[in-house]
Amino acid sequence: METIDFPFSFDEMPVAAKFLLDSYTRDMADFNRMYPIFDETFKARVSEQIQRAKEYVNCGPEGVQIQNLRFGIYKRIESLNNMILEVQDNFPVSRINEFDQIVEIIEKKDLKAILTVIPKFIVQLEANIPRENAEVTQTIIEKILTLFQVLKLNRIELNRLLNSRGLLKEEVFRCLNHLWATMQDIMEIGQDLYRKSDPMKCVEYESNYLKMKVKSFWLHTSQDLVA
Repeated sequence: METIDFPFSFDEMPVAAKFLLDSYTRDMADFNRMYPIFDETFKARVSEQIQRAKEYVNCGPEGVQIQNLRFGIYKRIESLNNMILEVQDNFPVSRINEFDQIVEIIEKKDLKAILTVIPKFIVQLEANIPRENAEVTQTIIEKILTLFQVLKLNRIELNRLLNSRGLLKEEVFRCLNHLWATMQDIMEIGQDLYRKSDPMKCVEYESNYLKMKVKSFWLHTSQDLVA
């Protein structure tokens, strides 16, 4: 069947939808004044869609493993972000090509991009080890390399688990397509409502904000709650 390209991984869709539903619930009266269809019944229907999507992508043993992997990945990326601070304190970062871009990629917690830039970053660090602090800087490089290797294995395992969940099945796509279409409706109306009157609220109905919230969720939630 024809499918929509989602701005989230399949296992992140229910999380993103829940954040969006929270904003809608707070602003439901404004939505209802513009379009009466946006009421408690609509809210209940969205909640059911989110629960159904969650059951498809997150239930069962593989689902728990997927969530725990996602939790671990973002914790390791946060550790990598902390290592960047040590790099700034101990290396001549002015000699590192595109250092600011590398920092930005890590701060955005974009796993695919991180795995792309880290190998070249490590090569540059190794070429710029200060003589007077060689032992400390070598330890930093080894820690970054270890994090990179673990994250690379995590990504392989995550992809394997997502595939083993049968996430290419037609019914799963149909469920997520339906949820994403509903999310787009809410996002469009929310932006129309608040673009001029309340820019801070407007941001909450943008996909980039939801992406940030999802990443923050995996980073700050407890592993018990994820499971």
